[in-house]
Amino acid sequence: MSVSRHSDVPVYRQIVSQVTLLIEMGLLTDGERLPGSRLLAGNLGINRNTVAHAYGELRELGLIEPRGRNGMVVVGGSEARSSSEARSSSEVRSSSEVRSSSAARIKAREILAVAARECLRLGLGADEIRDLVGGLATWEAGQALDVRFVECNAERAGYFADELTGQLGVPVKPLLLGAQPAEPPDLVLTTFFHLAEVRARLRRPPTEVVAIVATPHLQTLVQIAQVPKDRTVGVLYSTTDQATAIRDSLASAGITNIQVLAGPDDLRGADPVVVPSEMPELARALRGRVRVIEYGNMLDAASVRMAGEVVRDLQLSKVWHSPSHE
Repeated sequence: MSVSRHSDVPVYRQIVSQVTLLIEMGLLTDGERLPGSRLLAGNLGINRNTVAHAYGELRELGLIEPRGRNGMVVVGGSEARSSSEARSSSEVRSSSEVRSSSAARIKAREILAVAARECLRLGLGADEIRDLVGGLATWEAGQALDVRFVECNAERAGYFADELTGQLGVPVKPLLLGAQPAEPPDLVLTTFFHLAEVRARLRRPPTEVVAIVATPHLQTLVQIAQVPKDRTVGVLYSTTDQATAIRDSLASAGITNIQVLAGPDDLRGADPVVVPSEMPELARALRGRVRVIEYGNMLDAASVRMAGEVVRDLQLSKVWHSPSHE
């Protein structure tokens, strides 16, 4: 056990945290005796009253109790470990994670133990390592952003949210156009088609709204352009607005033999029919009846880089204005 006078955490609280952790890990078990307050204070180079304060806190937590001449002994080990696992299980359930909470805690300890040994080999002391870990934890927690991608249908929103999560390196959650999250997100991403409406609905402090360019794959455009001019190309999406937007986009590229369809049974002589790649059920409903072209989208690299810069600025701002930094 060691303490740091330079930490923002009071010394007595450092002792409480370390003893609690040792008990939760099973390194201190029921019946084991703790050092007397005078002995521990001498070893740590601190005031005896500070140790007494820490032991008092641990007694109130039900983790230790006085046993006459034996001094303070551990009494709440099994309860502490059960409580720790229950807390972690609750956290895992609330975040929809499926892994075991106790396994996650054990894995985290293993990772930190390896890192601590490496730091010790580099010549750092326990106080320095503790401060570094605390600083890194604060930084990573401060970096956490609520980022959403807004679209008018769930499939498209989920598809682009997954794409952006991989490219931006932060979790991006899908959000349907018109839905109102409980708390204002830090950043909302959408396409230029929905930008004006999203800004009108969601732009309020502290939310940033940024538009991303979604362009069709070149292969998609080539397939559509090769359709003879005397044939009708149908466009079928989950919403008429999206189908109309695709039709207008293709028309601006010189492809004018386009017809917006109302549904899988409304083909009106169209062949082929363009459907979104993120909605395979539409393609399945049409196969065997007409040729299907899946309209695959890709995110414009320059737009994604711009969104990444906004994410980094927001992360830095969040950390800079966090209470721990102040």
